[in-house]
Amino acid sequence: MKRLITSIHKEFLILIRDKAGLAILFLMPVFLIFVMTLIQDNTFRELDETQINILFLDLDGDSLGVGIEQGLKSSGFFAVTTKMENAELNQESMNRLVVEGKYQIGIVVTAGATETIRNKAKSVIEQQFSDEDIGNESKHGLKESGKIIVYFDPVIKNSYKQTVMMALQNFTNNVEAKINFEYFAKEISDQLSTENKLKFNSEGGVEIEEQYATGKLTETFPNSVQHNVPAWAVFAMFFIIIPLTGNIIKERDSGSVLRLKLIPGSYLVSMMAKVSLYIVVCLIQFVLMLIVGMYILPILGTPVLSLGPHKFALVCMALAVALAAAGYGVMLGTIAGTHDQAASFGAVSVIILAALGGIWVPVFIMPGIMQTISLFSPLNWGLEGFYELFLRGGGFTDILLQIGLLVSFSIVMILIAYQYQRIKRI
Repeated sequence: MKRLITSIHKEFLILIRDKAGLAILFLMPVFLIFVMTLIQDNTFRELDETQINILFLDLDGDSLGVGIEQGLKSSGFFAVTTKMENAELNQESMNRLVVEGKYQIGIVVTAGATETIRNKAKSVIEQQFSDEDIGNESKHGLKESGKIIVYFDPVIKNSYKQTVMMALQNFTNNVEAKINFEYFAKEISDQLSTENKLKFNSEGGVEIEEQYATGKLTETFPNSVQHNVPAWAVFAMFFIIIPLTGNIIKERDSGSVLRLKLIPGSYLVSMMAKVSLYIVVCLIQFVLMLIVGMYILPILGTPVLSLGPHKFALVCMALAVALAAAGYGVMLGTIAGTHDQAASFGAVSVIILAALGGIWVPVFIMPGIMQTISLFSPLNWGLEGFYELFLRGGGFTDILLQIGLLVSFSIVMILIAYQYQRIKRI
């Protein structure tokens, strides 16, 4: 025990000598949380907080054009511009403004679009109530169709394009349904020689309620902070391999490792001292990031980080991630031949494991083969464990699998490092 305590004290002295590196070790994760959370905050906001700029030109001037314009404005998802201050808005100027990127989308409702819908509706109703076989075409122009032209900025994301097209389809269907209903009601009234008392109601009879699926009692809802703090906490904790591997290689190059091996006792104690100290470093990083999410980011307008009801489970999960990160660092520092090898391979490997683990891109949108590979990333185990606590309201029993995988990973890494040292000694 005395050797372990002495070794931990020695590792602590080595760590605090590099003041600049120590500052980066704690400030880098905090800065990372700031940047990534603020960048991604709009992704998790409600639709009425993020608007798409749209130019709208109504050449129809009738029910379809009016209905689409009102629908776009009332949705809260679109910032609709119908007039230009210094220029006339037409199809040519709209196309130019969208191409230049000043507006993401331009919509034109062509002249006579509503009248075309009326002619089609009247033809269908007449065909239904007529004794004669009118056929598939009629004098009202059954084959005609109203036209809506949509100009898209070439750089706009496909998800936004689909959102706009679905909204336009919804508004158009509503106008067509109303016109069809009015003609149908009028025809029924004429056939029965009664007063038309039917009124069109655009509101559906089925209510759609949105809920987040959960089997636990929780009031925590997904937002930018709940997603980013645990994700980048895992990423930052694994980046302690840079100073950890650097210290191991410095010891080896200075001859300290040889002197430590000459001291009676197992060299495994020295490894555990390194692991123990850097677990504490990781936990300090984690606490700093929780403080940022709870008290600092909300000042900038983000939601407040909610830790959930299971604080003990949260501590255990953080310990498991820290243990896995420290074990990986000890293994890499022991095997790497030079400081450059350790720093380069360590940084790149953590980035790759983060990408595979769902830190950069959610696992569920990856190809099938990549989703399978992600199951072997320790960063994925850590991320899933934190998501269980932060987003799904889970407790200690719900993260036992992730904790078991991370602890096992750490043990394997430490044993690999120990056996490698024994082989080199032989």
